Amino acid sequence: MNASLKSTIESGLVALLAAACCIWFLISAAQEPEPQVPLIVLLSFGLAGSLAAHWAFMGIVVKRTGRPLLLWLPFVVILVPVGTAVLLALIASAEKDAALQASAQQPERF
Repeated sequence: MNASLKSTIESGLVALLAAACCIWFLISAAQEPEPQVPLIVLLSFGLAGSLAAHWAFMGIVVKRTGRPLLLWLPFVVILVPVGTAVLLALIASAEKDAALQASAQQPERF
């Protein structure tokens, strides 16, 4: 896999992990008997920022792989974890197919 593509995918997954942490802490902070409003606001900003970063990184991945941006980005945005998983699975399978085709074209050396 291309190094720049791999680092962009890793950054997108880290941003998704940050969003998951923010939503976890946001839900637990909102369920307290006396919710702390500044904490909830900061966690909401963190959730919004990390989701925006995730979508931006996934948009970069879509463009670098040559897929249509207007088709894949709404899919990733609407179905956040599932859309990302499907996109990454398709990218991994395309890389695997390309590697298999390259190895099939090279003659074996004994």
